[in-house]
Amino acid sequence: MTGWMAPPLKPKLDFFVLTKVPLATCPFCSTAADWPPDIVLVIMPKGQEAKPTTRCIRVTGRLDIGVKEDSQTGFVSLVRIYADRVEEVP
Repeated sequence: MTGWMAPPLKPKLDFFVLTKVPLATCPFCSTAADWPPDIVLVIMPKGQEAKPTTRCIRVTGRLDIGVKEDSQTGFVSLVRIYADRVEEVP
């Protein structure tokens, strides 16, 4: 899946939000009403982190669909990718 990394909350990312279009603000800092309806939560493999970027990225991994709440962050997602690889699109 390709898209843009939403502005992150922290410099080291074990998870991030993938969006269809670039966002100027962090979706976590907005109300739920301001969130794009097509965001995807990307969860990095244990011990790996993604580098923040403003370039278009491609995420490969396992797609998981359905309402799920992350026990550590409290973030509720409808769609998740458990990433195997995150790379900038040339």
